[in-house]
Amino acid sequence: MIYIKETSPQKNITAIEVDGILDDESIPILKRVCEHHLASGKSVALNLQGIIHITREGRMYLQQIQSDILITHLPDFVKIDNS
Repeated sequence: MIYIKETSPQKNITAIEVDGILDDESIPILKRVCEHHLASGKSVALNLQGIIHITREGRMYLQQIQSDILITHLPDFVKIDNS
């Protein structure tokens, strides 16, 4: 299960806080939220402090989006390549 909270601290930035588990079921939900804000021309800051578990697919998704989205508060147990 995933919980997503969206806020707009500035006009052109959307902050997204994610809590829970990032897996095959939750990736499409997070992807839709991020793509919606990017399509509207906003920058996205993704706060992952509340992630309690992430699957291999979740790590792969984060690797794919890290060039388009600012990822913050990545838990120590989550490792993604910076390539």
